[in-house]
Amino acid sequence: MIFPTLKNKAFGYVNLNTEAELWLKDQKPALKENALLDPEVNTKMVADVHKKYGIDFSYGGWMEDRSFLGRGTYLEPLNTYLHLGVDINAPVGTEIAADFNAEVILIDDDYPEEGGWGPRVMLKHQSKPVYFIYGHLDKEISFTKGEKITKGQVFARIGKAPYNGNWFPHVHVQVIREDFYKQLEKENAVEDLDGYGSWENLANHAFRFPDPLQYISLT
Repeated sequence: MIFPTLKNKAFGYVNLNTEAELWLKDQKPALKENALLDPEVNTKMVADVHKKYGIDFSYGGWMEDRSFLGRGTYLEPLNTYLHLGVDINAPVGTEIAADFNAEVILIDDDYPEEGGWGPRVMLKHQSKPVYFIYGHLDKEISFTKGEKITKGQVFARIGKAPYNGNWFPHVHVQVIREDFYKQLEKENAVEDLDGYGSWENLANHAFRFPDPLQYISLT
């Protein structure tokens, strides 16, 4: 499972875009429309949503609309509100383990880029034709590029703002089909991959970036 230290903890699916809109409307005194750009406010929102549903951590986001959460960010002028991975929302410092045997193919960090990946790890699945991005991590990574990770090994932890891209605590997991990854490699564009895309390309995005939950376990 991805979070060994959260074994037997309660979790559930949440649509953060919808929950954020509902939460902001309920705040008294009222908050500004762009309040959720503050990671502290966003962290409180997620904590309140978890309390509302009686869960310890949550997941969601694959091919979902993030147009409410993304207002005022770099996504707005591009209209790229389609979320290409799954967000798993858990406390800062939560250990992240590999759900499969893997090779580390990239470790980088775009801090202080606002709304960026922060510390990021990319893994190559050793028995499936897919690659993985893990974003918004703590800057202390347990492995180096080229090393092999065994299923169940911890390789990273959830990071904190502002070093994680200035986000609320979560890990963004995004899967890339091998054929598309190889195309990006030829174009020298792997490091430019984003976690969002446009609705006009939904079918292509869903094909190129399959649902991560078919490869990772939350229990």
